[in-house]
Amino acid sequence: MTVLLLNLLTGCTRDDGFAAIVNRDSWTQPAREGGVDILWVIDDSASMYEERLQLELHAESFIGYLSAVPVDFSLAVTSTDMDSSSPGALLGPPLSEETTDLTAAFVDLLVHDSDGSRDEMGFWAAMLAADPDAGWGREAADLEVVFFTDEDDASEVTASEALEALDADRQNATIIINAIVGDPPEGCASLLAAANAGEKYIEAQELTEGLRESICALDYDAMLERIALQVLGLNTTFALSYFPNPESLEVRVDGVLVEKRDRHGWRHEAGDNTIVFDGYAVPRPGAEIAVSYFQWVGPGFGDSGE
Repeated sequence: MTVLLLNLLTGCTRDDGFAAIVNRDSWTQPAREGGVDILWVIDDSASMYEERLQLELHAESFIGYLSAVPVDFSLAVTSTDMDSSSPGALLGPPLSEETTDLTAAFVDLLVHDSDGSRDEMGFWAAMLAADPDAGWGREAADLEVVFFTDEDDASEVTASEALEALDADRQNATIIINAIVGDPPEGCASLLAAANAGEKYIEAQELTEGLRESICALDYDAMLERIALQVLGLNTTFALSYFPNPESLEVRVDGVLVEKRDRHGWRHEAGDNTIVFDGYAVPRPGAEIAVSYFQWVGPGFGDSGE
């Protein structure tokens, strides 16, 4: 093994024309320096009972990441009911890293009477709730909106108009729309949920390159973990520069070796030649990620390994 390692380190060429060259890729995980405001827009109509129950039961999968990752956040919840006496109002006080028992506090915001209007208007609700002049939100903070609904937006507001309004309040911040809605084009159904397609929300999500998830998902834990990583702004996928010998891959975060495993570790996706982190192995904001490996050069890989 020692002889092989020494040969590879010197760029050994084999009889079949292949060569192995040591390569190292590195990245820095982005950090939200201005903090992030996270707004959940919850459909509180009667048809959402089962879906909201699933969200409450699995809330820890979302909150666990917010509690563990050092990001300055403010978390608020509003409803899609624009016929209420206070449309766009927050359903309780905003939460932050200073909140005691964050999971319980978040669930308390979700537990709301299922008597909201059947004409769900999530865009209007978000525009009102996220306005810093209305008492919540910070102009310098990025905004991540999560729509959670089994119906499309029923207002006359278009996706572009909603984004323009949100951007006007935070001109130097990043606005991202995430949609937990019914799947296009016909909606979805499962043992736990049923929903019409959320086409307007999906349009806003695509325009901002946010995350789309199915409200009919059977694994709410995994889905809410992905939402948490999204709103925290953490990258999970990193593209390698060259084709590696998979057995030679070593992944380090801030100098610490990370284990290769599908859950709470990393894996190599050969199809797009990326390193994908999972769970609590996802690098924290500002972390240095380094991947070293033997790069194969030869027939079929090109002279440079590309």
